[in-house]
Amino acid sequence: MAADFDAEVETLGERLGGGRMAEVFEFGEEQVIKLLRPEWSETSLDAEIAAQRAASNAGIPAPAVFGERTVAGRRGIVMERVRGLDGLTAIDRKPWRVWAVGSMVGVLHRELSRVAAPAGPPSLKEITEERVSNSPHVPDVARARLLRILGQLPSGDRICHMDFHPGNIIEGETGSRIIDFANAMSGDPMADYAKSLILLKAGEAPPGTTAWARTLIRLGRGLAARAYRSGYGPLTAEEHQRLLLWQPLIIAVRLDEAIVEERARMLRMLSRSLRAAETVSP
Repeated sequence: MAADFDAEVETLGERLGGGRMAEVFEFGEEQVIKLLRPEWSETSLDAEIAAQRAASNAGIPAPAVFGERTVAGRRGIVMERVRGLDGLTAIDRKPWRVWAVGSMVGVLHRELSRVAAPAGPPSLKEITEERVSNSPHVPDVARARLLRILGQLPSGDRICHMDFHPGNIIEGETGSRIIDFANAMSGDPMADYAKSLILLKAGEAPPGTTAWARTLIRLGRGLAARAYRSGYGPLTAEEHQRLLLWQPLIIAVRLDEAIVEERARMLRMLSRSLRAAETVSP
């Protein structure tokens, strides 16, 4: 397949999907290319490539990466094609599978949490400090409290996917695969776990999600989150403390993304999680 990457591909194939930053197209018979949208085309792909390769090399089920390529001025990553349904689509078509899908997502996330981060991805703790300190969307009254909490936390050195949810798991013929390492960082796995819980409990569905799927997500949030936690497995007492500390910080970073539909919900969650975090002894 690597040889196919060197061949000229004059036109893109079928559009297979897309999100806020990128779109995925067929690129030859057994590959896809994930192309950044024009407004993101100056974004570096190095961290994403490094994290996805490190996960795949460690035995984590993630598509093999063949390299970077520019098509029509848009930068992209060429990778192995994985045929199957993402977890959100699977639940959309068979809502009774919400527990099975949520649990499977948790199992895969725990596996990824054990993989050391390669050189390349940014430091999650440093990025969090920068965004909490400077974001106009984080309430001023919470900023100093958040930074005090951040000071109690370790930097960590594991791969943190930071967008780990059913929509980024493909159920294929040869098993489930993890996709979309665009937000990958080096850090504490409990920050990544906190982000997934927040997405499952309160996150808005990604662009392109059907109205029916959005309804199912709203109705099944609690069940999906419980299934995810079950699959991830029990936390140690020390992990649980770190989770409590990370939750308000991850909510604050989510607020910085300025998703209007989420803001009121996230502010309520921030208030509750700050109170819980401040009960943890340093």
